[in-house]
Amino acid sequence: MNLIDKVLDRKETKLSVLIISFSLFLISLGTISGTESTSKSFYSTDSLFFANVFSELIKGYEEGNVLGGLKDWTWTPSVYLFPDLFFYFLLRLFAIPIHASLEAVHLGYAILQWTFLFLSWDFLFKRFHPESSNMSFFYRTSIWFVLGGLFIFQNRFLPLFLPGFHTGTWCLLPISWALFIIPQKNKVFYLLEFFLIFIAVLSDPLFLPSFLIPILLYESFTNLKNIFKEPKSFLSYSLKWIPVVLGLFLGIKAYSQLVRNHFVFFPYRYFEKSIFENYKMIFGPSFWKSLIVLFGSLTGMIWALLLICAGAFFILRKFRKEDVEFSNLNLFYIFSGTVLPFFLILIAYLSEDILPEKIPFRYLGILIPSLFGLLCILIRGRILKISTFFLIIYCGISLSSYIIKNRSLKMEYYPEWISCLDDMGRKNHWQRGMGGFWTSAPVRNFSRAGLVSDYYQPDLSIRPWQNTFRWYKLDTNYSFAILDELDRQVLVKTFGAGGHTEECSETKIYVFPTRNEKKMKDFLILKSSEIDVWKKFTGRE
Repeated sequence: MNLIDKVLDRKETKLSVLIISFSLFLISLGTISGTESTSKSFYSTDSLFFANVFSELIKGYEEGNVLGGLKDWTWTPSVYLFPDLFFYFLLRLFAIPIHASLEAVHLGYAILQWTFLFLSWDFLFKRFHPESSNMSFFYRTSIWFVLGGLFIFQNRFLPLFLPGFHTGTWCLLPISWALFIIPQKNKVFYLLEFFLIFIAVLSDPLFLPSFLIPILLYESFTNLKNIFKEPKSFLSYSLKWIPVVLGLFLGIKAYSQLVRNHFVFFPYRYFEKSIFENYKMIFGPSFWKSLIVLFGSLTGMIWALLLICAGAFFILRKFRKEDVEFSNLNLFYIFSGTVLPFFLILIAYLSEDILPEKIPFRYLGILIPSLFGLLCILIRGRILKISTFFLIIYCGISLSSYIIKNRSLKMEYYPEWISCLDDMGRKNHWQRGMGGFWTSAPVRNFSRAGLVSDYYQPDLSIRPWQNTFRWYKLDTNYSFAILDELDRQVLVKTFGAGGHTEECSETKIYVFPTRNEKKMKDFLILKSSEIDVWKKFTGRE
């Protein structure tokens, strides 16, 4: 071992590299509120869904019925019980006694989920090659946090840091795979495997294909040949599938029952229609044209790189038979990073008519840990360690340039348009307004004047999506409307003329006339009756 290796392998060196990398990651979090494009994505309505739910639970608690805060919520197709809801609510509960801000909870969740994502995939890595995993653990962890800092700083792959974007599934998958392939399991391992798969598929049915496709392909390449050679081993092999089948089956059954409850609404659900009914759609020209567009995007380029790595792996695999453990681990990375995303695109296209190039990144987020795992296999030893130093230097220079240019890092998120709206609200004693889906949640969570804004469509209809009908049954009149997603002409036609428009940092605010109070009352009554009719029509009451 030469001097360079001795220095790189010292505990002090590895610990210092990890601390520096984690510090860069924390510094990158401070750039979120200072960058408009990143902050709008990081604190979007989708990422604030659980924040709104938690606020209603607190109101229910104050009213003497905490579960009352869940009543009449309209949920997303995935429940996100674990780890998303569990982690987020845990952080919010810890934040109450120390009076931590909502931004601190959001940033804390980003740290927690990014760490959990690494540790879960590292769990799979250790299952195949524990000795190599321990040797390179500090450097792989350091690279992971530096990459996380670069992603945030450059506004890339933000769903990986936020609750409710399927990243919880990407976290649970490698743990489930590792538990499945562990040899000579006892009852505790079988129970743990069953429970993890059950709660994972209940929380997010996307777990079902995401777990099965790579594991079935992996078993085909590794174990099926031996079973055909030794038919007597089929029975013992079948036993290992019992917790998997039970977990998936009971999880789907529990999900099917849960989404039919009358307390929390699931307007859109998985498994409502068969994807096989529309399989002919993949032979249409639009599907293949959009695939070309997809491969021209950043996500497509990453995927193409994975495909190249997959091809190279299968070509070279027969020349590295002595490295069986690494070869088998690579199978998981390849199947999860290349084959699985293609199947998820097909499922989305066939079931939801979404063109491949329009598939949101949150459905393809498994590309990142899969690609990272492949790189850690291909780049090992001294090259991995030296690469870590170069990546740290690059990230450090990028963040330093940002700080020098912008002069400050900040945690609080208080955009100018909400600050302006708060000023008008205090001056005019406003309480309640209306807005579109993307503008209302930031007002609800970041207004310092206590303003709330309800979600409406441009035609002023209510879309049951990440909101609660409790919002629309209040007696307080609307005082303002955020025009980013609403039509001024529709507002005038509905509530009468006489209002005026104010400007708040390029966001137009329509101020309702006070003399048309009857039309406002009639509108609120109409919306309440529409909700009652919808609930009766869907069998909710």
